[in-house]
Amino acid sequence: MNDQKCKVDYEQFIPRETGFIFKFEKKDDTFVHTFIEGKLVEKIGFFPELIVGKTLSEFLPAEHALLKGAFYEKAWNGEHVNYEGSLGGIHYLAVLSPVREQGVTVEVIGTAIDITKEKDREKHVQQMEKLSVVGELAAGIAHEIRNPLTSLKGFAKIVKESVADQKLEPYLDIMLNEMDRINEIVNEFMFIAKPKEHVKFQDTNFSQLLHDCIHFMEPQANLKSIKIESKIKDDMSLNCDRNQMKQVFINLLQNAIEATDDNGHFINVRLDDMSENLVAVTIIDKGCGISEARFNRLFEPFYSTKEKGTGLGLLTCKRIIDLHKGTIDIESKLGEGTTIRISLPKIHGCE
Repeated sequence: MNDQKCKVDYEQFIPRETGFIFKFEKKDDTFVHTFIEGKLVEKIGFFPELIVGKTLSEFLPAEHALLKGAFYEKAWNGEHVNYEGSLGGIHYLAVLSPVREQGVTVEVIGTAIDITKEKDREKHVQQMEKLSVVGELAAGIAHEIRNPLTSLKGFAKIVKESVADQKLEPYLDIMLNEMDRINEIVNEFMFIAKPKEHVKFQDTNFSQLLHDCIHFMEPQANLKSIKIESKIKDDMSLNCDRNQMKQVFINLLQNAIEATDDNGHFINVRLDDMSENLVAVTIIDKGCGISEARFNRLFEPFYSTKEKGTGLGLLTCKRIIDLHKGTIDIESKLGEGTTIRISLPKIHGCE
C-alpha cells in the first residue's frame, strides 16, 4: 500500500514524456533497482527490463556506475540528493528521496527530468558570450595588424625583386609565406568580428563546388596515399556564398587528411537530398578520432586539437553554416574516425 501511494504521489510531479521514476533497495551491500517507468528511459536508450532487478554496474559503464553509486549511498544514508547525469546524448536532473521507517531507509525513490534543452540553451548562451568577447578582441587586433602587415609584405616583395644575393631569396620566400599565414588569421578574426559583412549569397552549382574542393585537396591527400572518394548528386543548386562554402569544405577536408594515417586509407564525401529544400554533405574519415574531453570543446574560440592550430577553423566553419541557416553535427570516436554532417537549405537570402 505504501509503495502504491509513493508511485501515485511522484507521478504527479514527473512529466510522462520528459521524465521517469525509479526505485532501488540495498541488498547485500549492493543497490538493486526495483522499479522504473517513464518515456525518457527509452529515449536515453534503455528499457525497464534491462534495469529492474539489476545493479548500476550491470547496465552502465564502470565510471558512470561508480559515480552514481556514491549518490545512491548518500541517499541510502538518509540524505536527499540532487545530481545531473548524461546518457545517450540526453541530459537529465535526478532527485533521490529516501523512504525511511523507524529511522531506517527501506527504499529510495528517484525522479528525473529531461534538461537537454536547458543545457543546450546554456551552452549556446555561453558560446555567444565568448563570441561577443572574441569579436570585440578580433576587430581590434585585426585593424592593428593589417596596416603594418600590408607595409611589411610590400617592402619584402620589393627587397626580393632587387636583392643581388640569391642565397637570401629562400629566406624572403619564407617571410612572405609567413605573412600570408598571418593575413589568413587576420581574415578569420575579421570574419568572426563581423560575419554578416562578408557574406554574399548567389545561386551556385553546389555539386561542382564540392568537386572543385575535392580536386583542390587531392594533391595533399595523394602525398599521404589517401584517396578521397565521393558520391555527389549532379547539378544540385544552392543559394549560398560560394567562397565561404569553399572555405568550409577545404577546412574540413584538410582536417580529415591530417587526422588520417598514411597509405591506403579513404575519406568519403557525399552530397544528398534530405528533403525538397534541404541538402546534406557528409564527410567521413577513419582517422585518429577525437577524445571526449577535446570533443566537448571543439567549437570554443582559440581551442585547437592541432599543435599549430589557431582554434578558429571549426569556429569559422560553424559561423558560416549558421549564416546559411544550416547545421553542422560531428560524431567522433577516438581511434575510429570522425563523421561530419552538414545540412543546408537550398534557397536562402541573407537576413
